[in-house]
Formats: sequence, C-alpha cells, structure tokens
Amino acid sequence: MAAKLTNTIEIGRPPEMVYRYVTQPWLWHQWHPNSKGASRSPEALRAGDAFEEDIELQPLRPAPFRMRRRMNYTVKVAEPFRAWEAVGRGKDGWLDLRYEFQNSREGTRFTRTLTFETRGLSALLMPFLRHRVAAESAVALDNLKRRLESMGDER
Repeated sequence: MAAKLTNTIEIGRPPEMVYRYVTQPWLWHQWHPNSKGASRSPEALRAGDAFEEDIELQPLRPAPFRMRRRMNYTVKVAEPFRAWEAVGRGKDGWLDLRYEFQNSREGTRFTRTLTFETRGLSALLMPFLRHRVAAESAVALDNLKRRLESMGDER
C-alpha cells in the first residue's frame, strides 16, 4: 500500500525562482538530506525527460545502518511556475514526487507531495521509514526555504 506525505511552506521568493531551483534534481542534495546526487541535464527538464538520483536513508537512526538506492525518474508534468511532477522507480519500490507553486503574500506557497511504495527489505522497514521520511521531508522544506531566501534574485 502506498504512503503519501504532503508538506507546504511559504518561501519569500517568487514562484519562478522557486520553480527553476527545485526542478533541477542535481541541486536537490543542497537542501534534501536524503539526496546524494543526481544526473545533470544541460537544460530544464520537461515532461518525458529522464534522470537518475542516488538517495540514502537511515531508517533506524541512530543505528548506523544505511540504505542506498538509485532511482530512475521520468518527468510527468512540467508546467513552469505552477507544477512539476516526476515518477521514480528503484529496485525495491517506486515514488511519485509532485511540486506545486502558488503566488502568496510571502512570495510562493510551495507544496511537495511524495507518494511512495516499497517492497522487500524496505517494506519490512516501512514502520520506521515512514516516520523518518516524514521528518526528513519537513527538514528538507525548511532547508529549501533558508537556502532560497538567502540567495539573491539572480536565479
């Protein structure tokens, strides 16, 4: 059964800037604690484009056990400054990542929805993974807000 997590945050930057930054998976490691790097594209990713990301989870923290996974994504939706969505597949599950952008008084109301399902060892660890993924998703959005608000408007 799939799990779904939605986080929303106000970011004091315009939707255009937020969209340009978060739709570059090769930058995700700068703000998301689970991202360890992604393949780089020479241009913006559009619907139908593919990329890979390496992720790392530590489901039993503080125990040192870590799970490294490579996800292969295809972009499903790329509506500049409104919505972006990609579906990822890995050896023990899938995920759907959707970003939505709305103008707000602060600048942008950014919503990140992660839907995922696991199998194998990851499925056995799901009671721990779900809690950890939820906590790290909240940390990721806080990191994103701080990072973008500390940048100039050049992006």
